[in-house]
Amino acid sequence: MRLIAAGVFLFCTLAPASAQTTRTPAETVYMSAIGAMSSLKEPPYISYTMRSEPRGLAVNLFTQRHFVWLDIHQGDETSDWQIRHRTDDYASEILQPSGVRYVSGRSFFDPTWFGTYRALRDGMLGYQDIEKPVSERATPKPDISTRAQEIAVVNVMGPTIYWIQDRGAAVCPNGAPGHALHLRSRDRDPKHQLNDVTIDNQTMQFCMIRYGIADSFGFHGIVEQHYAQVGKYWMQTEGLLDGTMRVFGISMHHGKWLYRLDDMTFPERIPSAAFLTPFTQ
Repeated sequence: MRLIAAGVFLFCTLAPASAQTTRTPAETVYMSAIGAMSSLKEPPYISYTMRSEPRGLAVNLFTQRHFVWLDIHQGDETSDWQIRHRTDDYASEILQPSGVRYVSGRSFFDPTWFGTYRALRDGMLGYQDIEKPVSERATPKPDISTRAQEIAVVNVMGPTIYWIQDRGAAVCPNGAPGHALHLRSRDRDPKHQLNDVTIDNQTMQFCMIRYGIADSFGFHGIVEQHYAQVGKYWMQTEGLLDGTMRVFGISMHHGKWLYRLDDMTFPERIPSAAFLTPFTQ
């Protein structure tokens, strides 16, 4: 089975010289986790079912200008989406129980470190732009050094981007001992949404990542994603949305939307036709 290295993000510029200055203990732990995540190998294909547990919030899908959008609203209807993902070009096929089919490049449907990276770079809920495939970005080939991978990731989530505060011992969502850090954007860029992480003490990998969404219209709250070992891979396994619906900055309704990535498998191949955008989208 072909594996895809996280080092494809070498196309980023090198980290500023300030990133090489003396680090605080919290920054040291954080950078160790970035190094561990940057060394991950990713499967070429993933299949899973996203199942929801609404608690006052519901999420539907709709299309606009051929892109797939999340309709987050007050409600209790469940979502049950069959998803097939192709890692190389971030494409996900989403099949609803009704038979309606979508194809999207949304990082929200990408359970790999690639999806996390893109959400950290461009925002969690809004980003779905078409990008060059991984295989076209690797120069000259995907086996780029872990150090190069780390330098690239530092540009979007490193200590030059965030203030990092140690929050001490914590527990990963799967029950493993961990360490918690709180983050705050240095430049208040609305795309820099990382708020909190928990790092697994044994693997030094992120087991929880939390984003803060501060939109004046629509959803305002947190998106939290949980990670654990699935077979040979460190994958997102579940998550939640917790927040309010706002109009002109006024809170109208609070709720939660919990979701799980069930029945995850790693096929050796998925037909390319699965990732062709439907004519109706």
